[in-house]
Amino acid sequence: MIEIEKLMALCDGDDSMLNMVVTIYIQEYGQSDRIILHRYHTEDVDGLFQLAHELKGMFSNLCAQDAVSLAKIVESSAQSGVIPDETAINKLCSEIQKINQQIQALLQ
Repeated sequence: MIEIEKLMALCDGDDSMLNMVVTIYIQEYGQSDRIILHRYHTEDVDGLFQLAHELKGMFSNLCAQDAVSLAKIVESSAQSGVIPDETAINKLCSEIQKINQQIQALLQ
């Protein structure tokens, strides 16, 4: 989950900046859980690595440290040329869904 207080501090308390950051995330990565599952099921190791790497950076920007850790696990496996463990994939996808719901609530 996003640590809203930390993210708000990074945005200098500016609601419009916060909205811009989370809107960019939703536009660019809002469907990433589905993409991860597709790449997992098609054994697209390179695609999993690339997306996990991008998500790791984005989650860091969003102050979502649990998600950063989960993305690192998937990224590390894929970087080694190994399909990540299904549990790791499911945990990351679940965290993405929670973050998406949290953002949707923020934007309302």
